[in-house]
Parts: sequence; structure tokens; C-alpha cells
Amino acid sequence: MKLTKEPDHDWATKAQTVWERKSGLREYYHIQIFDRIVSEIITGTVLQLGTGPGFFARYHSGMINSDITLYDQVDTVADVHSLPFKDACFDNVVGVDVLHHFARPGDAMKECARILRPGGRVILVEPWAGWMGRHFFKYIHHEDCANVEDPWSNAFPGTKKPMEGNAAIPAIVFHERVHELPKYVPDLHFLKKWHFGSLSFLLTGGMQEIGLPAPIIRFFYRLEGLLPQAVMGFIALRALFVLEKRHHHRG
Repeated sequence: MKLTKEPDHDWATKAQTVWERKSGLREYYHIQIFDRIVSEIITGTVLQLGTGPGFFARYHSGMINSDITLYDQVDTVADVHSLPFKDACFDNVVGVDVLHHFARPGDAMKECARILRPGGRVILVEPWAGWMGRHFFKYIHHEDCANVEDPWSNAFPGTKKPMEGNAAIPAIVFHERVHELPKYVPDLHFLKKWHFGSLSFLLTGGMQEIGLPAPIIRFFYRLEGLLPQAVMGFIALRALFVLEKRHHHRG
């Protein structure tokens, strides 16, 4: 993937304008996404992948924020497939909507494992292509949602654009084919998966101009929080994934 240090100010500025205008979107991300990630972070250093306009960077200070493009909140330009950090130098690697953009998720997760200390965590929030999610992401959302033959090593056959995404990838690698994780990323083991965000997520309108205000969004995400995970697995559009670096014991 080609890196650039030239910021796409137009995209970042538009995203920031929408963010500031929409109370429902901000509350949803703060409570349903950012707080979930923060609750899983262990004590120590944190690297954020895919910082973008810096919404999470501003919400949770003290992280090293990386991206393939140098936006205002980005500390370092980096490609997740070859991170410019030494071994075992972070305690957490976090990201929001990044995995489904990785050209080679297996290599990316290996790099995350390499820079983590034993017991360190990878914490990701991603699209969830369950029963409802597959229909939404395939027919309504702007990104692809399709099966791929080799999701670990070649998730985007052909030329990969940096912003190109496939919403099916998180469910494929961390659900349908999670049994292959030890083969591709032996230093990580799967710790947690949590489905959330159905109608509440839709009603925010995302980065579109439309969207309902915070009190209505709050009502729906609290209602969804009462549903069992077995139900949310069918209707959720988002998921939290937590992986942990193994402790290697000698002898």
C-alpha cells in the first residue's frame, strides 16, 4: 500500500463538520464505541491505528496515533503491514473501522502482535456482517461486503486503494474462520467478541448529513443493550473484538 504524507484536508474537514453538527452521532461514538474500547484497554502504552480526523484521539488522550496519511491528530505515518516500532513496545493496539481496510489482515495482526508486550491487547471495533449486517453493508452502505477466498493474506485481490473496504472481513476472520488464527497469527489468541449497534447505529446517519439527535439515539441503544447477544448477533451492525498476546513459557 502506497503511503502519503499529503493530508486529505477536504475529507477530514467534511468529516469534522458533520461530527460537530450531529449530537446523536457524537454520543453514539462516545458511549457505544469509544467507551467500549477504553474499558478493554489495559494499563500502559496505546497505539491507535487509522486515526483519521482524530475523533478518538481527542476523546482518549495519551495514545500514539498513526495513519497512512498525516492528518492533524496523527503522530506518525505508518502502514500496519510494516509498523515502524520495535518489538514489544506497546501494551495496547486499538482501532475503529480499520481491519476491514487491511490488504493482508494476517500480516497486519502479526505486526500488532510483534509490537505488543506479552499480555498486551488488540482492541478493534468493526462492521459486523451478520444476517442484518450483510444485507445493510451489501445493498445500502457504500463499501463492499463480499466473501474473499483468502481473507488473511489477500483480502483485496488486485489493486488496493487506501480507503477501499470490505465490511465482511471482520466477521470472516474473527468468526467464520477464527479457527485459523493460530496458523496466521500464532502469538495472538482470541479473547472477546461483542455485538452491538443495530437501529441505533442506522439512525445516527453516519457521516451523512441526516441523523437523529442524541436523546433518540440514546433510547434505542439502551433498548438494544437489553437484548441477549444471541439476538444481537443477527441484528447488530457493529462488533467489538479483543485479542491478547500470548505469554510464552520456557521449560
